[in-house]
Order: sequence, then structure tokens, then C-alpha cells
Amino acid sequence: MSIVASILRTSYRGAGSKRTYALPPELFLPTARQINAKRSFSVPEGDGHYEKREIAGCEVAVIRRRTERSERAVLFFPGGGMMLAPDKGDAKSLRRLSRATDCDVWFPCLPLCTDHCVTEVYDAAYACYAEMISVYGGGNVSTCGFFSGGALALGIAAHNSAQKSPLPQPRHIVAVSPMDLPWNKASKARMRALNDRDVTIDYAYLETVEVFMRRGRDDIPRYMLSPSLGDWHGVGDIHFFFSEDEILYGARPDLETACRAAGVPFTLTSRPGMVQSYCMMTSFPEGRKDFKKLAGLLRA
Repeated sequence: MSIVASILRTSYRGAGSKRTYALPPELFLPTARQINAKRSFSVPEGDGHYEKREIAGCEVAVIRRRTERSERAVLFFPGGGMMLAPDKGDAKSLRRLSRATDCDVWFPCLPLCTDHCVTEVYDAAYACYAEMISVYGGGNVSTCGFFSGGALALGIAAHNSAQKSPLPQPRHIVAVSPMDLPWNKASKARMRALNDRDVTIDYAYLETVEVFMRRGRDDIPRYMLSPSLGDWHGVGDIHFFFSEDEILYGARPDLETACRAAGVPFTLTSRPGMVQSYCMMTSFPEGRKDFKKLAGLLRA
């Protein structure tokens, strides 16, 4: 592990993120609202061309490298655990991703589970995906995301499979540290065993966030909580990125099984000692190397 990556891991441990994610539901909700009140997201300045759209009541930022539309596009979902709003760091990620992939990048500001059921999140995300298919055509749209956004990147394919008249599936899916809520004893045990090594998220959050995602409903499609329970038939390929020291790495066997069941080619890149979603950061060698790899997969 590089010196910078080691320092970053130490700083995460001291920043208190894990303590926040360990809060019970009644304390996490007001904390999330306070965090969101201080966050802001705007289309990043700099080279490139930007436009704003409104789809299904959500603002969507579209980032292009050139004036004319690219041949292919990426539907990008940030992290935040379904509860935290995007911020300035996500804006920078959009521009970096567009430059590195030579694709248009679409970024929908989705409803949060602080106030909405996860079904509403999926409705808005799928509406954006459908609009992209109408613009770029089948086989030209990929999905990418990290943490809860990684879950959505996978979940869109499962949600599409559940439709009576499905759209073409994503060309590529890149899921960085996807939030796959544990649904069997083995995955729960694996994630709990990783909890002390994870400096970002506490295992308790996976139980807390389910409360907000469900909002009292028992009829939520299982793939909306655990994407590995979805049907990914027809996806071009899927690529996972993990730290081996994060609780979400415990979902690896379930995700690999889902890929095999759907007959979808997949790869998995993992590194020990990294913080969650490390490859979306380019301030240290491991992050730069695997972000370059991630972008190359989406560019193919």
C-alpha cells in the first residue's frame, strides 16, 4: 500500500464517518438532514459542455467533452447510502469520468430515502435510463456508480428485467463497492467479520438504511435492497471494484453467483487496505491506476 493510501486510511478512521454510520435510525436521520443541508451540487466548471434536463421531476446534469453528442453515454450514480445528497466532489467525478471515457455522462439528482421509498428512487433512475436509450440507442448506454450508486448501477439491469417490455440492457456495468444488503447467513457473517477493518461504514448501517429504504413496506422487490437477487440476463458485462477491507466485500460470492446465473461475463478488482470506493479517488497511486482501468472498461 502506498504512503498516501495509508495516510488516507488513517484520516478516514479519525474522521468519524464510521461512528455516524453506526447511529441507530432515530439518530441517523436528523444527522443525515444536517449533512444534506450543508451540501451543494452544481455542474462543474472547466472544459467540456454541460446541459441540464428534467426527467421524472429530477434534475439531470449531462456532461459532454465536445459540443456534439458522443456515440455512447454513461448513467452515473454517486454514493451516499441512499440517504446523503451529492456534493462538489461528485461534480468533479463527473468531469473526470467524461474526459476519461470519451462518453457523455448523465447524472440524475435522485430522491433520497430520507423522505422517499426506494421504489421512487428506482422509478426516477429508470426514467433517466429510458430517456438515454431513446437518445443513444440500445447497446450504447452503460451504468456506473459507487456504494449505493453501485447498487443502482446493478439494480437498473434487474429492474429492467422485471418490466413487461424491457429495454436493451446496459452495455457495461461498473459497480464500485456496491451496497448489496446481506440476505443470507453467510453474507451477514462475512460482512460482520470485516466490520473492524472497515474505516468508513459500520455494519449497523446496512440494517439502518433498510428501514428507510422500505419506509414500512413489505412489498419491495428484493433486488432493490440486494441487487445480487436480481436478474442480469442480457447485460454486456459487469465489473466490480472493492477494497478487501470493507464490509461490502462480503457480498462478493453472492454477486459472482448472480453473474454466473445470468451468463454475464464479469471481472472483479480488489485491493487490501483501501478505503471504500477508493478507485473514484485519484490522489494516490492505487486510486489513479484503478480509475484508469475503470474508465477503460466503460470506453470499450
